[in-house]
Amino acid sequence: MARQEINIGTAPTGVGGDTTRSGAVKINAMTQELYARNALLGTASNVNVGTASGNVMPVGAFGLGGAGRYVTTNPDSSSVGSGFNYYDDQSGGASQANGRFGIKFSFGSGLNQGFELLAQPWSNKLYFRYSSVSAGAPWYAPLEIYHTGNTTRGSGGALSAASPIVRIACVATSERRDLQEQAFEPAGEWGVANDEARGVTVERTGLGEYRLSGSLGLALEGWRTQDPCSPDGGRMLGITDSQQDEDGTVTVRLFKQRWTLTEDGEMVPGRGAAIDVPLNSWIDVRLEMPKSETPPPPTITEE
Repeated sequence: MARQEINIGTAPTGVGGDTTRSGAVKINAMTQELYARNALLGTASNVNVGTASGNVMPVGAFGLGGAGRYVTTNPDSSSVGSGFNYYDDQSGGASQANGRFGIKFSFGSGLNQGFELLAQPWSNKLYFRYSSVSAGAPWYAPLEIYHTGNTTRGSGGALSAASPIVRIACVATSERRDLQEQAFEPAGEWGVANDEARGVTVERTGLGEYRLSGSLGLALEGWRTQDPCSPDGGRMLGITDSQQDEDGTVTVRLFKQRWTLTEDGEMVPGRGAAIDVPLNSWIDVRLEMPKSETPPPPTITEE
């Protein structure tokens, strides 16, 4: 930027005036300061603040450093570009992203390609989705991400989708340092429970017999119990049997594995004598828990 000199007029004369100078008084201190500032800031000092292309972004633009954008339109629309969003419950869209928080990265001439991370409010559920114009679907339905909050690692090391989970083992004498890994906490002397099974207690009522209280009972779908395995997952250490009372109390029993030779020469596994859970293993039990109260929807206003 070229330097400018501003003529502010002629100095006053006479009483109180400056009689030592005559003609135009040229003051360029202000323009020198502006020149130095523009040289320091560069082109940013010559553009507008806003969210249009070429603008300098203010705090809160696209949800950066401020409240996320409250999106009431279809979350699959190309008009919803990159940013931090909350999709209103009534936003709709084939992606089913409505009612969730999202961090979206869009690109392409129509902002119709990209990737997005989504979180379900007041839950441990995480999702991701992506768009692929070449595949003919702007945005695919969200895919749930498995993590330590919605999976469990069995006594043999196998990972499975599950929650809420209780592990049956003698907490005080167990040889497994990973018995209380991650979010598992003691649930009595004979069990630990993960975060979603909090409130469940495990009681040993006899040799190889355990009673679980505080839940609605065994899971309504999917697997319910996993037999104890050796730490390397190589072999089963017992066979479990479970039953549920009307009040939701669950009883789990553990037996030795006994092999019987049939008349056809086949070895068939069956139940042997009752045993307690081996010190180097545990029994996994998947439960159904009471539904927690859902907080009211967020009070987010569209900016």
